[in-house]
Amino acid sequence: MHSSPPADDVIGVARSLCAAPVAAVSEIRRGANSRIFRVEAAGACYALKKYPATDNRNRLAAEVSALRFFERRGIGRTPRVVATAPELRFALLTWIEGEPVDSVSDADVAAFAAFQIDMDRAIDGEVAAEIGEASEACLSGPRILAQIERRFARLDAVKHDVPEFAGFFDETLRPCLTRFESAARRAYEQLGLDFAAEIEPAFRTIIPSDMGAHNALRGGDGRLNFLDFEYFGWDDPLTSIANFVMHPGMHLTDGQKALYRTTLLGHFNRHAEEERLQALLPLYALRWCAIILGELLPERWKHRVESNVVIGGWDEVRRAQIGKARALIDEIAGAAGG
Repeated sequence: MHSSPPADDVIGVARSLCAAPVAAVSEIRRGANSRIFRVEAAGACYALKKYPATDNRNRLAAEVSALRFFERRGIGRTPRVVATAPELRFALLTWIEGEPVDSVSDADVAAFAAFQIDMDRAIDGEVAAEIGEASEACLSGPRILAQIERRFARLDAVKHDVPEFAGFFDETLRPCLTRFESAARRAYEQLGLDFAAEIEPAFRTIIPSDMGAHNALRGGDGRLNFLDFEYFGWDDPLTSIANFVMHPGMHLTDGQKALYRTTLLGHFNRHAEEERLQALLPLYALRWCAIILGELLPERWKHRVESNVVIGGWDEVRRAQIGKARALIDEIAGAAGG
């Protein structure tokens, strides 16, 4: 695992947050978002996390709220909060030992599903005051559409920068948005539901929003530990399904996607979830296409370069992302009969 010496200000923060004298600090991950440092102090290890200041989301507050909720409700296999320095965007967490999850088994998928269900079952009267909405929550049809349109507007401005993208954007993505929206509105009408209305609080749940193998470690017992809750909060249970099965980094089989989907639908059967998922899944797919294609934006590439997480040249990365988006839209359009 990559490690590097931290700057003096990081060492100072580590010393201020640790109750015991700090023996060593090393950076173990400098990703596209947060940075992680391993802190050794009095024979114990901690994870010191520095959160980015690249958007308006308070990622530290979201993750700290999640981890304190897990601790209060006895949900295990996650870090615990030791101390925070919100003004500096740092949190000191207990260290989770484990290895990266290189391949996902059916048992792993079942564990992810069980973790989501455990969170839902742990909801109590205090949670509403403790936890806000998930990042980019999808609580209504218009909310999903607004997220797609916002991302599409940014992509439209750069669509001619990559020769093969303009045609895909104008001839596939845009028409799909029109078709998928119309189909979703018709389906909601047939169900007697209001496409524009936000789902009632009683039908919402709390989700990590970004959950998968990239945010897990395999412990020495073979079981998964769960990390990274920067986007945590209230959302439609369907968002948990869509985000998990469509995440481009997961590489799930069709059977594993079905396993997660059916497990969650078996638990969340309060508000026509199965029928609503069928109606909304194409829109969720377009939302994910827009997220995947965010790598075409110059500011996103600049951020990756500055974070030292660049693999390959920009042209190579952009072509790869277009390929992923094409595969996803082809899959969902085929399933939707279009």
